[in-house]
Amino acid sequence: MAHENQLIENAFAQHIGEHYQRASEELLHAYQRNKEAGRHHEAGALKAALHHAKLSKHHVFNAHEHLKEVLSIHEKINATPASASNLLVSKGGDLFQ
Repeated sequence: MAHENQLIENAFAQHIGEHYQRASEELLHAYQRNKEAGRHHEAGALKAALHHAKLSKHHVFNAHEHLKEVLSIHEKINATPASASNLLVSKGGDLFQ
């Protein structure tokens, strides 16, 4: 049983890590699109600036969705028996507190 809990906790931790990675990638893309929108705006290409601003907004929304999923997974972890969640906290440190 302890081995099963460890496998489940490892799967949760890996899944959370993937969501954090995807969220950070989306935020990077949002930043890049926002910079591009600013460049277009300064050059007077307002239609292109608007296009890049919309892309930036899209990337921020995707990052937000990944972070909401992390919170959902974290709530599921907290709903598991205390011994299993204590195992995850000890492995993840401050990341899961």
